[in-house]
Order: sequence, then structure tokens, then C-alpha cells
Amino acid sequence: METRYIAAIEIASSKIKGAVGSVDSEGRLTVLAVEETPSYDNVRYGRVQNIREVTAAVNDIIQRLEAAPAVAPRSVCALGVSIGGRSIAGAPAKASMKFNEDCEISDQHVQRLMFDARQDLMTDQVVEVIPRAFYVNSAFVRQPVGTFGDSLRGEFLMVTCARETRQNLERIKFDSVPASAIAYILNIKAIGDFVLTPDEKVLGTAFVDVGAETTSVAVYKDGSLAFVCVIPMGSRLLTLDLIAGLGTTEEAAEKLKREIAAGGEKENETARNFMHSRAGEIIANVLNQIDIAGYPSPAISKVVLTGGGAKAPDFAEQIAAQFKMPVRKAEMPSDIAFRVAGRNNPDNIDIVALLAAAARAFNGSCLSEPVEEHRQEPKEEQPEDRTVLAAPEEEPVRRSVADEEDDDKWLRDDPDEEEEQEEDRKTTRRGFSFPWSRKRKEEPLEEDEFTVEEPEEENGKENEDEVEERPATHKLNSFRERFAKLFTPVEGLEDDDE
Repeated sequence: METRYIAAIEIASSKIKGAVGSVDSEGRLTVLAVEETPSYDNVRYGRVQNIREVTAAVNDIIQRLEAAPAVAPRSVCALGVSIGGRSIAGAPAKASMKFNEDCEISDQHVQRLMFDARQDLMTDQVVEVIPRAFYVNSAFVRQPVGTFGDSLRGEFLMVTCARETRQNLERIKFDSVPASAIAYILNIKAIGDFVLTPDEKVLGTAFVDVGAETTSVAVYKDGSLAFVCVIPMGSRLLTLDLIAGLGTTEEAAEKLKREIAAGGEKENETARNFMHSRAGEIIANVLNQIDIAGYPSPAISKVVLTGGGAKAPDFAEQIAAQFKMPVRKAEMPSDIAFRVAGRNNPDNIDIVALLAAAARAFNGSCLSEPVEEHRQEPKEEQPEDRTVLAAPEEEPVRRSVADEEDDDKWLRDDPDEEEEQEEDRKTTRRGFSFPWSRKRKEEPLEEDEFTVEEPEEENGKENEDEVEERPATHKLNSFRERFAKLFTPVEGLEDDDE
């Protein structure tokens, strides 16, 4: 299997981030390039607000990715785009099938079961259908395909989102990527599948991603995603509390928050107390959502934290105290290779997880292969070929004796024609010529032969050109007389005119 190239874009409340990676024949992921740009006012609570500015931002990121040394001269032709926001929610659904007799359960039966479960939900905003459990003849099975039975029942988790959230994502126009080559990937599931171990998914783990304006909560149980929700609370509330409590600007409050999260500013107890109080409120809402979903403390055994908001001081200690269970912060998996410096850190878990999910969504490559430019060697000058191609020979036409005789007739002079020509010459000498005769055609009349005589002026004086027009008038009168004599009967002519 050849190396495949994968591209992905994450549109979050605080920043828009893109990455390009490669997957080798053994499935190992290598990150080739990562680019990002801030998006504070263009995306709110995970939903795109200003489509034009977000479109410009994502196209700019794609251009920078294509210009990376490890990517150029390839171009992005397919893309995985994250979908998230406060409208993401999970709803359980069930469906069952009954057969006349025992039969082998196939993949078509499972797909039909998932389709029926989706129809019962009565919504068209389903992002993903996640199988939870299957029962063949009322017996639990992890993989129903290949088993035999007369009944099949399935339990699913339907992940939905608001209509506007999906529509605004689809309104983004990518310059080099058609709409049919875009795969929308559920962000919280992609990160959870990426950072959790198989044992944590089976035993029960609460995965918490604290973002800028939202906090996503996912519960994994029995090896799959069992519950998901998004709380409209994030680390930006900590910044707003610092602005209100300390009377400072947003830039200064954001800088102070980062310094405290990095371990500095330990003497600023007032700021730390503000942040501690707000973090406790976010944790309380997360715990409440998990209890409502029916996964109390015995059902889950661990909490895994990720996201920029999880860097708040004592955030992990607070959630461990309230959940009363161990907590760990997510780390970048060790099997991920990086060919770009400074990106192998937990801050890029979200975009790398999206790359891994896009590698499963696309069978082919997301980058177009570069076109090899073949250098054309100069051709040797060859003498110009002036050979004229001969026209194709036509088949000889068979001619009869009658045709040849007709040709001889046409070549011989017609006696009648000779007599007519002699008569024309005699008529010309006698002065009885027609205006359309052959001699007139060969010698056309001059322009002023038919010049119309101008009227005299009012003072009685003749026109200056009158002298020149008289010969033309005389010629015209002579022509009229000859024409009249020609059509006059012979008896009317005098002896001297014969």
C-alpha cells in the first residue's frame, strides 16, 4: 500500500487550525505541517458566524499548508472538517428485526437496522450513528455479522446538531476542494478515540474537553461512545472574570491567565481565586450532565482532561475532588511522528486527532500528486519537405461513340452563327446599331453622352456648361432618328434612305 496524504481543518471558537499528514502502509501517522489563525469573533460557541471571513481564513491556511516544504508541490483536493459546538447532543435509539427462520446476519441487516433507528428519531440533523450493542435471539453479541438467528435488535447513540450549525459549515467555500470531497467529522469523538486507551473505553471513562467557549463531555462505556453533550461554558469565562474583577483589558487578562496557567504569578492570589471559582462552576455542570445521563461514579472509573481550559490552576485537582476518581491529562501518543518543529505537544492533540479520523474516513489521498514536467529536448532541424502531394487519381469516365460525335459538333463552327456575325458587321457599317449590341458592349458610352441639360438661370443667361452639353444632345437626337427608322416599314422610307 502506498503512502496516503491526509488534510484536515478544525474550526473552533478561539482559533482555526489546519494540518497535513501522511499515513504509511502500516498505518503510522506522520504530521507534515500545521498552521493556525485566531477566530475570536468569527466563530461563537463552535458555530460559524461570519462565513465570509471564515472562508478567507481556511483558504489562507490551506495555501500555507500547500507551501510547506514537506507538502509542496502537492495541492489539497479533499478535506476532513470538524463539526462541534454547543448544539451537539446524543440521543439513544433502538431498532429490531424479525425473520421467518434462522438466517445468517449480514452487513445489510445491520445497515437496515441503523436506518430504522435513525428514522424513529424524527430528525434530519444526525451527524453520526454510533452502534452501542447488538442482540441476536436476545443474546448480547459485540459483532452480529456472521451469527445466525431469527431476530436482531440493536441499540445506538444518535449524535445530532442544530440545522444552522451544519448549514453554516456547508456554506464555506474552499478554493481547491469541491463540496463532494469534504468529510464532516465529529470533533469530540475523534479526540476521544485518539487519546483514550482500549481499556479506558471498556471500563468506563469520562472524557472532558475544555475549550474557549464550550466544554464537551463524552462518556465511553463497553468499548464505544455512550453519551455526549456540550456545555456552553469555557475558559473565556475565566478571562471575563479577570476583566471584571481586576478592571483590566481583555488582552491583559488573557496574558495574565496564561501566565498563571504556566505556573507564574503565584503572588496574584486575587486572580487565582477568580479562576478557581469559575473552574469549580464548570466542573459542577460537567458532573451534573454525567449524572443525568445515568453514569454515576460506579459506572465510570476515570476522567481524562484535554483542551486549553484544562490548563487552569488546580483544575485537575478540583475535578478529581468533585468526581472522587482519578484524573489524568491527555498526552500526545508516542507513535505519532512529527516533521514540523514545535508541534509535538498536547496543544495540537485536537488537530492531530482530526487527521487520524480523516485517515479512516478517506480511502484515498487528500492531496493531488504533482505533475511531472518533462523537459523537451530541442529537435534537430530537418530540411523542409517541399513535396507536393499529388491529388488522388480519378477513375476514367467511359465515353461512348455518340459522346465523341457530340464533342466534334461543339468544336465545329455553326454556320448560322457565322451568318449572324456577318449581318451584325453589315448593320454596324450602315449605322443601325443597337445600344445592347456587341460593339456597344466593347465600347461603353462616355459618361457625358447622356448628360441632362441644366435649366437656364432666372436672369436669362445661359448656363456656363451649355456649350459642352450640345454635342451630347446632338448625339442623343441622332440616335433617336436611327431608332425610329429601324422600326419604320420599308414602304414609308424614301428612295435615298434605302
